[in-house]
Amino acid sequence: MNILFAGKSDFNYNRVKVLRSGLEKFESVHLAYYSIPKRSSFDKNNFKIKADWADYIFIPPFRHKDVGFLKSYTNTPIIFDPLISKYLTKLDYGHFWKLPIKYFLDLIPFKKADILLTDTRSHRDYFIGKFKLNPQTVFPLYIGSDTNLFFPAEKAPKKDKLFKVGFYGSFVPLQGAEKIVRAAALLKDQTDISFEIIGGGYTFKKAKGIAQKEKLSNITFKGNIEYEKLNETINSFDICLGIFGDSLKADLVIPNKIYHYASIGKAIISRDTKGVRELFTDGLDILLCKSTPNAIANSILKLKADYELKEKLEKNAAALIKNEYNEIKIAQSFIDIIQKYEDYTKSKG
Repeated sequence: MNILFAGKSDFNYNRVKVLRSGLEKFESVHLAYYSIPKRSSFDKNNFKIKADWADYIFIPPFRHKDVGFLKSYTNTPIIFDPLISKYLTKLDYGHFWKLPIKYFLDLIPFKKADILLTDTRSHRDYFIGKFKLNPQTVFPLYIGSDTNLFFPAEKAPKKDKLFKVGFYGSFVPLQGAEKIVRAAALLKDQTDISFEIIGGGYTFKKAKGIAQKEKLSNITFKGNIEYEKLNETINSFDICLGIFGDSLKADLVIPNKIYHYASIGKAIISRDTKGVRELFTDGLDILLCKSTPNAIANSILKLKADYELKEKLEKNAAALIKNEYNEIKIAQSFIDIIQKYEDYTKSKG
């Protein structure tokens, strides 16, 4: 099978890294890449040669605009992996005046794609219902983790006795980072608990402003770090925090960070959502709670006090990724989706 990754992308986003890493391990699968930095320099003849070689063209996350553009130059079936709905994202941000145009910016590429991927079953159900899509061409493909990049490291001796609570993210609304800061405020008298926050983005200033207003000394904002350093950083955490937003989008997704935490074998606390419950089980491989600072703080104290529970969550989370959602399993699911699509097209005659 020949698959061409095409679009305005460097094909190094986490979702694509996991898929590429898995597919490269299949001898029967051959990958090629065609990046489009600028439409003005697009070489349609070169693209057509590569598109004719391919059995399928994969368009990576966020590249909604590339679906119709590339489809106008080829008849090779296109697999689009949007990862997000532009409509749902603006709803998440509260930009209601942008919803009508964003709806159509989703609708058009979703309908033009031959195969549409989603990151959860919950997201699939939402896409099908909201955009009136053919259920036979929309498939969930979990993000998973590249276990070559995210794995448990040998624990180095601790320089202090602090119980380190870690979080990394892009500070989009669905992550609820400001609630983590408020949870830190509730635990400021627990002098042996510290918070380490990695990343930056839309709500970063708000979150940091809360910490400054509360005069918190138990929280450190590290800013952005290199992707390659994430494994080492997460390994230094005692427990990890997922997402705590209240939006519909937050209810439908399983973010990258949860897969990474689990792949490394960390105990995870996150909001109780439909998306997360598709793969994880509360009390078995994750600790789920309400999306309030009080609930987050109480869950942190619970894991700090209950070593056996913490150890159980760590062990089971790592096993879940290693056995079911590693890069090879995700790649095999991708291949299986193509087979299901081909069976469907054959049944149509």
